[in-house]
Amino acid sequence: MSVEWGRLRVLDAVARSGSVTRAAAMLRMTGPAVSQQLRRIAAEAGAEIVTAEGRGVRLTDQGRLLADYARRVSELMRQADNDLHRADGPAGSVRVGALASLIRGRLARRLPTFWCSHPRVKVGIEDGETVDHLDRLTVGRLDLVLAESWSTAPLRLPAGVRAQRLVRERVRVALPGDHPLRHRNTLDFADLAAEPWATCGRDSHGHVALVQAARERGVELDIRHFVADHATQLALVAGGLALACVPAADDSGDTGDTGAVYRLLTPEMHRDILLLTGDRTPSPALSALTEHLGQPE
Repeated sequence: MSVEWGRLRVLDAVARSGSVTRAAAMLRMTGPAVSQQLRRIAAEAGAEIVTAEGRGVRLTDQGRLLADYARRVSELMRQADNDLHRADGPAGSVRVGALASLIRGRLARRLPTFWCSHPRVKVGIEDGETVDHLDRLTVGRLDLVLAESWSTAPLRLPAGVRAQRLVRERVRVALPGDHPLRHRNTLDFADLAAEPWATCGRDSHGHVALVQAARERGVELDIRHFVADHATQLALVAGGLALACVPAADDSGDTGDTGAVYRLLTPEMHRDILLLTGDRTPSPALSALTEHLGQPE
C-alpha cells in the first residue's frame, strides 16, 4: 500500500468531522476536491474506505482502520513541527471565538501582557454565540473558544472538544437602585415573578439558564427584553425598565457606576467560564495562549 501523506490528512479530517462538507471547511478545500482525494486513497490502498449514506458518506471498517493511522501520523507530524521550532519561541496564528462579554473582560485584560511575552503569535478574535463557535471549533476554523456554562443549563460539548474551567462566578439578580426589595440580602424568583426582565437572546445559554432556574421554583418570568450584552441589560435595570441576572457582580452589593444593586438568588446559581480546544496536539502558539488565559486573575 502506498498512500500519500497529504491525502491521509483528508481522511483524518473526514473521520474527525464526520462529513465531507465539514472536512472541506476544515481543510479549506471544496467538497468535490475532498471526494476526489477519498477516491484516490481507496485506489492507492486497494480498499473501499467510505460508503454512501443518505446525502453523505460514512467510513467502512477498513476506512476507520486507515483513519486511525492517519490520526496518529498527523499527531506525530504536529509534534515534530513543535519540537523543531521550540527554541525559537512560539509563532503562528491562533483563532479565538468568544462571547462579547468575555472579549471585553478576560481577553481584553489578558492579551496585552500575552503579546509582550509572545510577540510572534498573532491572535484573531470573533464574537458570536457559543453554538456557532463550537461548530467552527470542531471543523478546525477556530483554535480556541471561551464559553459559558450555567448551573441550570450546562453547556453540552461535542465529541473531540476538551474543556478547562477558568473560573466559577456566582450569579446575582440586578435590581434598580430604588427597588423596594433592595434591602433584602437574598431573593427568590417567587419574589420577582411580576417583574419585567431582560435577558440574552432566546436561544442563548444565559436565557435558557434563567428560564430553567425560575421554572424550577414554579415561576414563569415576564421576559420583555432580549439583549446579548450584560452591560446593556444593566442600563435597562438602571433605568427601572427590567431586572437581569448577572454573573460576577460586586460582592458588596453596591450600585457602583451601573445604577443597580445586586442580590443573591435562592437557590444559588453560578456560571462557569470554560476554555475549549480540540483534541488534537496543540501548536506552540495555542499552548502558550491557553496557558496564559488559564492563569488565575
